Amino acid sequence: MMVEATYPDLKGRTALVTGGADGIGRATVAALARQGVRVGFIDVAADAGAALETELRAMGADVAFARADLRDIDAALGAADLLKARLGPPAVLVNNAGHDERHAFASVTPDYWDDRFAVNLRPMMFLAQKLAPGMATLGGGAIVNLSSTSWMKRSVDLIAYTTAKSAVIGLTRSLARELGRDRIRVNCVTPGWVMTPRQRAERLTPERWAQAQDQQAIKGTIEPEDIAAMILFLASDVSRMCTGQNFIVDAGTV
Repeated sequence: MMVEATYPDLKGRTALVTGGADGIGRATVAALARQGVRVGFIDVAADAGAALETELRAMGADVAFARADLRDIDAALGAADLLKARLGPPAVLVNNAGHDERHAFASVTPDYWDDRFAVNLRPMMFLAQKLAPGMATLGGGAIVNLSSTSWMKRSVDLIAYTTAKSAVIGLTRSLARELGRDRIRVNCVTPGWVMTPRQRAERLTPERWAQAQDQQAIKGTIEPEDIAAMILFLASDVSRMCTGQNFIVDAGTV
């Protein structure tokens, strides 16, 4: 059973979450909302995003959804502006959106390579650039970027994804130096194999489950809420001296 900590300093703040309609993003939006955070989230999945907004608002949460394809930076920044107008300037940015589509090494084209970076890395930079001045005006903030242990495990059929996700570490460390003077903390959360609905539907087999359990130091399922719990910690001022770091949540696999 998950135990969720309470972070009183988060109540009343505004957060922006990308890829918030499903999986880890959905768990993060819900966890922030339970802390009393005003949560805006962006996703390409219009129906799922609208449904989550309706669900959480019915529970009393102050949330808002904006549909955008994050590969279109102008659209992403426009969505951020819409959510800011609705909820106020974000003190927290969670760069969660990504997609681990499988692809053979020999099939990768320059256009496909660029597209995978446009999904898994580029929006992090430009949303951070967009929101950092507002965070500085607020007196500080927190940016959390999502990586993946797939690059640490040297996974195959994922070379564009793993390269982009490894670059998230470098981006995080550089942003931490760039923004630290404004008391903006920038950290990375690196999940292991998280049992999101999509992973269960597309990737889970008895053989892969057995292999994962053999590799994990702590046996059992890594849930989206486990990742959201680490994100909450890094969003809160209780982690006020944590920046430029990579926090791995993988049950001890790597």
